[in-house]
Amino acid sequence: MARKYLDQTRIAGVQYHEALFCRDKMQPGCELRIERDENNKYDPEAVALYCGEHKVGYIPKGENKLLALLLEQGWGEILEVYVYNVDLEQHPEHQYTINIYVKSRE
Repeated sequence: MARKYLDQTRIAGVQYHEALFCRDKMQPGCELRIERDENNKYDPEAVALYCGEHKVGYIPKGENKLLALLLEQGWGEILEVYVYNVDLEQHPEHQYTINIYVKSRE
């Protein structure tokens, strides 16, 4: 299935969630699950990222509006998120870079 590149960003909140439990898996090419977090008290448009069952962080606040809208409207199946780069020497907020793609509905 064809896909198109949508955006590149970092994973926010890594130090507050469970990325540590997925450190071995979260290498370039690892697919992450994306879910809307409507009950987040810090960001009304929060979009969480998961590695398996572990919440590893969020799409950064201010960069999540379009993704939140797509997920709210039931278009989550067209989104794919992959780890692009890992640099564990950086501050946790900058350790993981991800690429977001939109899959073709064909």
